[in-house]
Amino acid sequence: GPRIELLPESEFAAAAPEELRGTSKAADPHQFHLNRLELERRQRESLCGERDARAAERTAAAERNAEKRAFLEGLQAQLASLTTLSLPLQRLLEQKHTQRWNERRTLHLLAPPLRALYVRAVAYRDTAARHLELSIVGNLAEAEALAEAAGAGTALASPSPRRAKRQRVSSAASAEEGPGAAPASGGAGGGGAKEADEKEEGDEEAEEDEASRLHPLRVRVTFRPAAREAAGRGEADGDGEAEEGEAADDGEVAEGGAELQLQFCCLASAGLLAAQLIDRPSSLLVNLFDLDSGADLPPATLPSGLAPDEAIVALLPSVPFRWAQELGSDLPSGAVSAHALPALRRFEQVIDAISARVSARADLATELQHLEQRRTAPLPPAQPLMPPAPLVSALTAWTEVADPTELPPATVAALARAPAWRRVAERVFTATLERTPAGTASGAPPVRLSATLQLFADYPRARPAVSLSWLSPPARVAAGTTRALPPTLLPLASPAALRLAERHAGEAADNQLLQMEAELNAPAAEVDRQGAPYHLLWVLHRAKMLLDVYLETEGVGGGATAAVCGTLCNRRVRGRDRRKPFHFSKTTSQFDQAI
Repeated sequence: GPRIELLPESEFAAAAPEELRGTSKAADPHQFHLNRLELERRQRESLCGERDARAAERTAAAERNAEKRAFLEGLQAQLASLTTLSLPLQRLLEQKHTQRWNERRTLHLLAPPLRALYVRAVAYRDTAARHLELSIVGNLAEAEALAEAAGAGTALASPSPRRAKRQRVSSAASAEEGPGAAPASGGAGGGGAKEADEKEEGDEEAEEDEASRLHPLRVRVTFRPAAREAAGRGEADGDGEAEEGEAADDGEVAEGGAELQLQFCCLASAGLLAAQLIDRPSSLLVNLFDLDSGADLPPATLPSGLAPDEAIVALLPSVPFRWAQELGSDLPSGAVSAHALPALRRFEQVIDAISARVSARADLATELQHLEQRRTAPLPPAQPLMPPAPLVSALTAWTEVADPTELPPATVAALARAPAWRRVAERVFTATLERTPAGTASGAPPVRLSATLQLFADYPRARPAVSLSWLSPPARVAAGTTRALPPTLLPLASPAALRLAERHAGEAADNQLLQMEAELNAPAAEVDRQGAPYHLLWVLHRAKMLLDVYLETEGVGGGATAAVCGTLCNRRVRGRDRRKPFHFSKTTSQFDQAI
């Protein structure tokens, strides 16, 4: 049978009771062995009894724990039910305890700039009475590990976008070299030097990767852009007055359109914030405020080994706008002074600016759709001043330019007049305006005018920039002649000056064309008064009108008379008023430079 392990004889003598120690091994070896077995039996029976008692206690404890677990599970459902029942009361009393508790659970895991931004967003949502959803997205487990590592003074070794890119480039280079490529050799002792260089390079890469790593969490703000008021769009009722009861209740902002998701990420090593609109064109955020195209890195303290362009690449597709840095700046402590209030309201300004930009893009899409159909009539509520006679000039071509550098050199030079920061994400279009002479039997060719328009990212705040050039100029311009001096003035001019003027007549600038450009690039107040919000249609419709005015007053195009005072305008060709802009006279129903 199986061998039974017994206590050693020395331990038996110390542990055995008196009745089992009475027989020695020398006197009766068999009885001594039986006594040892008896001690072993008694000890095992005692241990089995203790085991059964402990098992019974364990079973009882498990039953009690199961009862408590069932109670706790039921309590969780009851607490959730109480929370659900309290939500209407919280909304009624404007006490958002449940929502704030959920928001604060992961707030401590955010990088300091993201945390400050989140607090500002919550303050704006709770004070502006606006529907705003805030969420923290990303890898929570990595953020927790990062927070623990920061508390322990260590760094995580997760690959950054720059390291991943280097690894892809290295793998591609290895594949091109092929498996038979021989490693570089540095001669005797070259292996040790190579290993040292690789170790130093690995340390540098680790430092660079740590500097260019993005924080694993991001803050996402979901909102609907504010709907444009009906009065602002000229969509009032038939009586022209809006009812007071139609205003939003309790000062709430009307909302419309598709939801927008504004997401912020952080380059933790530099404390840089970057923003992007999810599933939206990046140009929507370009120049949201002046001089902030996102092409240049805002003033910041970058860690050693990280260049500004590398920081911008690491943040892509988000862009480090300056207003994003303001949203992530340190929050004021204690009482808020007067100079700190603009920073606290910056989030409201950003949301309003994005809403206005989205609305402007919708208007621009409507304008481009009309222009593709060669329609330039301004849409309501634009109210341009029109002459009594219908316009004769027409828009015959409308094209978006894919590469503006392929345009004529003079046009490219005109485009470059705009500052570089404003030209970021610009769009360039070319339009052709044509007017066919009427009422003539000579079969004169039509006059064709080319207009190049720059639409900047912040359109319509930045008005379209227009440059003009003749495709088929009027006969006078094509002949390279100018108005001759009156005979009474010829004796006063030097013959040499007259010959020089005649020699360079073809190089002279067309002042009327330059004046039309100045008219189209009118001050913002003029455009806002007549063309808002469809500024592009207003500009092209005005270009057609100006071409009619130009040709009518030059005696070209079938006008009843070549006189300066015609059916369209009262134009000055001499005197101080000749360069003044045209203004519509309701008295004469003409455009007059003397007003």
